[in-house]
This record gives sequence, structure tokens and C-alpha cells, in this order.
Amino acid sequence: MSLWNERLRSGSFSVAALLCGCAASYDSRPVAESASEFLAAQVREEWASVKTEPGVESLYADADLDAYIAYAVVHHRGLEATFERWRAAAEDVGVQSGLPDPKLSYGEFLQEVQTRTGPQRRTLGISQAFPWPGTLDARARVAARKADVFRAEMDAERWKVATRVATAFHDYAFLGKEIEITRSVLELVRGLEPVVQARVRAGAGQEDLLRIQVEIGRLEDDFQRVQERRRVLSARLGDAMNLAPADSRLLPLPQQQAFDEGDALDRNALLARALEENPRIRTLHEKLRVARSVQDLAEFAGRPDLSIGFNYIQTGDAVNGSTRGSGDDPLLLTATVGLPVWQGRYAAERRRADHGIRAVQAELEAARSSIRAEFEEVVFQFHDASRRTRLYRDSLLPRAREAVQLTTTAYRAGSATVLDLLDSERALLEFELIYRRAIHDYLQGRARLLEITGGQDS
Repeated sequence: MSLWNERLRSGSFSVAALLCGCAASYDSRPVAESASEFLAAQVREEWASVKTEPGVESLYADADLDAYIAYAVVHHRGLEATFERWRAAAEDVGVQSGLPDPKLSYGEFLQEVQTRTGPQRRTLGISQAFPWPGTLDARARVAARKADVFRAEMDAERWKVATRVATAFHDYAFLGKEIEITRSVLELVRGLEPVVQARVRAGAGQEDLLRIQVEIGRLEDDFQRVQERRRVLSARLGDAMNLAPADSRLLPLPQQQAFDEGDALDRNALLARALEENPRIRTLHEKLRVARSVQDLAEFAGRPDLSIGFNYIQTGDAVNGSTRGSGDDPLLLTATVGLPVWQGRYAAERRRADHGIRAVQAELEAARSSIRAEFEEVVFQFHDASRRTRLYRDSLLPRAREAVQLTTTAYRAGSATVLDLLDSERALLEFELIYRRAIHDYLQGRARLLEITGGQDS
């Protein structure tokens, strides 16, 4: 029995060392190892970057779009899920590039097999399967490409989050301007009431005073309405940032960003970039790389696996102890090769890979067509908003302000009616809001353009 234990121990160590050496030298897997290390480094870098974000209190202290986007990126659950899928896919590269586990077998003879050198009692074996050379590299490439897809999807999700926050931010900033403009016009009309009262005391009719008071009431109602909308838009912006719903505080009203006079678009360059760098396009490009890697892997379908093993057979002493080799335990080297006989299945795998490539190519063309149409819409919005901004800033608004001043002077002199005053005041209010709405549309168009082009807006 001690001889059995000694032989078993020494034989097991020898066989295990031999199989480990074979496994290490069988397939160098440079693609898998480099891809796995690179992806792991990317994940670590990305993880460190997303963990730097502003605190909640700073969001209520100052209305900063960049800080809002940074907070939203870290706390968005959908983005976090995509990030974790990317991390999992990066780990899968190492999984796919590894050899299968070796197999250990044990057998006990129910009836001892008598041989010339003694009865065979039990067997112990170990074997290692080796895929066809290059198969592990191909599998690792597929896994690495799939990880790249999740990275591209994470970038696309980031742009969606950023655009959603920017849209809510610009809506909220426009509301701030709407409150400010309505308040200033209300104060302007209230300032006209003493003038009308003076004319009434001088013998004018009461109808002018009633019209002014009705207009003041209407503006007060408008002012109350826009103030109450602040809670709605503050909650919408907080939701875009994934702020805690239980926090009922109002976010500070941001200043509307300025219109950039020199913000001209290179349409052709932007369209070319959108058709290549759009987050959806980049994701589909990565999916196409996956499909091509799957096609490369399908070429290994039908290539047989090789399995190498060793069997140890414990043998007792022969009946005749003087027999040469009595009690020697034989070692058996085994080699197994798969038989790739199901050619129909292997051909189906290759056809499936070909169909997968064509499907992604068709999806890519459809996405480009959709992005081209979306790009034209956004460029129109951008140009139209820029045109309206210049028109109202340079022409209509100065004239409306001048008209209010002239009409007020004329009314004091008795050459204009109160209806003329109210018409000029309403025109000023309308033009101020249209001007600020044009800037709002310009800013939102720029945010959408950034998403469509993957970070380029000029």
C-alpha cells in the first residue's frame, strides 16, 4: 500500500507538471492577453474618472451645466448598468482565452484483470483538451470586440444623459428669463397707472384706467403662472440628474448662456463626422467588428480538438513472484482527436456568421440615413434660431423698446390712446420672449448637434 501511495503521488505530480507545461506552450494567446490587459486598464481608468463628481450641495449653490452633467453621468442608473456590462465583458476576454479544465478519472476493477505481471486493480488518469491552434485567439477577439460594443454603448448613453440634462437646463434658464421679462413689463405697466390716473383726475374718462388695471391683472396672472412653473422645471432638471426625489428644494435659476456670434457651422465637415463619429454609428461599427470576428471564429468550425492524457494502472504482484516485471504499474499515454463529421452544422455556422455581417451592415446604412435626416433637422433649427436671434436683437427689439418710449411720451402729451400704450407694451413683451426663445432654441440645437456628431459643434 505504501508503494501505491508513493507511485500515485510521484506520478500525479509528474503528469500535472507535464500537462501544465503543454498548456502554457500550446497557444501563446498574444491577442487575448494584450486585449484583456488593455480592457482592464480602460475599465480601471474609466472607473476612476466617473467617481469624481460634484457634491449634492454644490448643485443647489450654483447653476453650472458642466457640474450638472458630471453629477448625472455618475448617478444615472442606466449608464451604471452599461458600465458594469462593459466591465463584465472585459473580464470575459480572459475567460474565453483559457484552456478547458483538465479531467481526472478514476476506475476500480470490479474483478481484477489477471496479467502476466500481476492483477490490475484500479486506474487513475488525467487528460487535457486543446482546441485547434488559433481557436482561443479567435474566441478572445470576439470577446474583446463585444467589450468594445459595451464601451461604445456606454459612450452613447453618456451623450443621451448629457443632452437630456442640457435640454432641461436650457428650459429652466429660459423660464428664468421669462420670469424676469414678465416682471419688468409688469413694472412698466404699473408705472403707467399713475399717469392714467392723473389724466382721469384732469377729466378724462374712466375707461383708460380700467384698461390699464385689466392689463395689470393679466400680467400679474402671467407672472404667477411662470413662477409656479419653476417647481415643475426644477423637478425635471433634478430628474435628469437623478437627484433624490425626496429633496424638495428648488434648484437655482441659471443664467441663460450667451449667443455666440461667431458660431458658424462647417456643414459638410459636421455631416461627415456625424456619419462616422455619431455614438450610434460607432456602436454599430463595433458590432460589425464583432460580426467579422465571429466569422473568423466560424472558420475554425470543424477543426478537431486534441486531447492528451496519461493513465496509471495499479497492478499487484504476479502469482509467480519471479516473473520479470512482477507488480510493475504501467503508465499509458493517450491521445484523442475529435472527428469533425457533421459538416452540415459547420457550414451552417459559417452561413450564420455571414448573415450576421450583412444584418449589421444593413442596420448601419439605415442608421446613417436616419442620422443624416436628424442632422438636417438640427442644422435647420440651429440656423433658424441664429437668424431669429440676430433679427430680434439687432432690429425688432430696439424698435419695440423705442415704440414704447415714444408711445408713452405721446400719451402723456395727449396724442396717443391707452390702447396704443398697451399694444406697444404687448409687442415688447412678445418680442423679448421670442428673442429669448430663439437663444434657447439655438442652445438646445447646439446640444443636440454635439450628441449627433459625437462632440463637435462647429
